[in-house]
Amino acid sequence: MKPNLQDISQNSPRRQILKTALTFVAGLTTTSLVSFLIPKSTKPAQAIVVQRPNEFELKGGGADIKYSILNGVSQLDYKTQNISRHFSGDEIQTLATDIGTLVTVIISRPPNPDLGGKMVKLSLLLPIINLAIGNRESPVQTQAILTTERRAGFIRTPLFGQLQSYQSLALKGTARYL
Repeated sequence: MKPNLQDISQNSPRRQILKTALTFVAGLTTTSLVSFLIPKSTKPAQAIVVQRPNEFELKGGGADIKYSILNGVSQLDYKTQNISRHFSGDEIQTLATDIGTLVTVIISRPPNPDLGGKMVKLSLLLPIINLAIGNRESPVQTQAILTTERRAGFIRTPLFGQLQSYQSLALKGTARYL
């Protein structure tokens, strides 16, 4: 059976759309336009809704990292065998990029910035993850980079050569929507 205008009930919004469209479209037959407007499936259309995780629990390279955004406030916990640090709010820098969100915190600073020393930063790359409604978690694999930067301070002479070195951490864990 070929669909035509008579197949659509008089009170249907689809019929009204069809009549309006025929008024403005030239060269398109009623049959082909109705075929376009009639759904191919008998099941009702459903919107696909996704949610993004707001908590990441990650492990790797001797580090445990937990990052979350709850009530609009970012929190990051970084733990190794020697270090346990908690960061929140303005202590955490985020940058949206084409490859995910880069989350950066300062793990350690020189004890006396006037004398210089080493500053260590953690940069965590969070991939984009879509969770289906009702599915609250997903496995995740990502990377973090520990950057150690030599700083001269105000009293010393300038430093020469490479000032930053990097250690990459392969991380695995779980992304959740809370």
